[in-house]
Amino acid sequence: MIEFTKGYRNITSDHILAHAPQAAYFSSSYATKGGYIKVNTEVGLMIDFYQVEFYNQNATKYDSYTELFTKTTVGDFPGTSV
Repeated sequence: MIEFTKGYRNITSDHILAHAPQAAYFSSSYATKGGYIKVNTEVGLMIDFYQVEFYNQNATKYDSYTELFTKTTVGDFPGTSV
């Protein structure tokens, strides 16, 4: 994703660039090779916005305000709320 983002921005800066990772990829607990923490550190300024995905994550449920925005406590990826 880092190389793609750099390559895309070398081609154009006139278009919006969005990434849509699942929430767990922003957690060092689950993305052990850096995940989107690394992507954001290296090329985050080249990305216009993130559309963070909170579905299809096995038993993890982002079904309340608390679980989505405050602290995820259930399922496979606890601690991955916004």
